[in-house]
Amino acid sequence: MKIWILGILGIVAISAYTNVVRTCVSGSSRVGSLLTHTKSSSGSALRASESEQFVPFEKALSDAKTQNKLVLVDVYTDWCGWCKKLDRDVYPSAEVQKELKTYFTATKIDAESQAVHFYNGKQLTERQLAAGWAVSGYPTILFLDANGNVLRIISGYHPPSEFAQLLRYIGTHTFEHKTFEEWQSEKS
Repeated sequence: MKIWILGILGIVAISAYTNVVRTCVSGSSRVGSLLTHTKSSSGSALRASESEQFVPFEKALSDAKTQNKLVLVDVYTDWCGWCKKLDRDVYPSAEVQKELKTYFTATKIDAESQAVHFYNGKQLTERQLAAGWAVSGYPTILFLDANGNVLRIISGYHPPSEFAQLLRYIGTHTFEHKTFEEWQSEKS
C-alpha cells in the first residue's frame, strides 16, 4: 500500500514539474526559436543582437560613474522563455532603446553562470550575484546606482511601451518621490 501511494505521488510530482518547466521555457505559445549566444569578455553569455547594447558587468558600473547614468542589470537564465521574449520583443524597440541610451548602461547576468565578477570588494559568480540580490524569478531587472547599490527591482516581462515608461520613471529618479501609479496618473 505504501509503495503504491509513493508511486502516485511520484507521478504527480513529475507531472507538476514538467508543467512548470514547460511554462518557464516557452513563456507563451508565441515564443519563437532560441537565440544564439556568444561569450562576452566577462565570460557571461550575451546574445549576438545584444552584444553592442549590453556590456560586461564591471564596464557597466564603470561607465555609469563616468557617464553619470544608472545601471540596468538583466538577470536571466538560458531556459527562461520570458527572458527570450524580452530580448526579442522589448530591447530592440525604438522607444526602449531611446530610454536605455539616455539613462542607463546595461549588462546581463546569467543567474546560473559561474562567470566571476568583482562587486563590492568581492569576487562573486553571476549565480552568487543573483542569489545576493534575492532574485528568484526570471527575468528580473535590477537598477543600480553607479556605486552598485540596488535602487529598484522589476520582475517579469513587460511589453515595450510599458518597459520604456518604467525606464523613464527610474532613469529620471522620479521613483524617489512618486509611485509609478502617481506618475502615470499625472501624465494622463
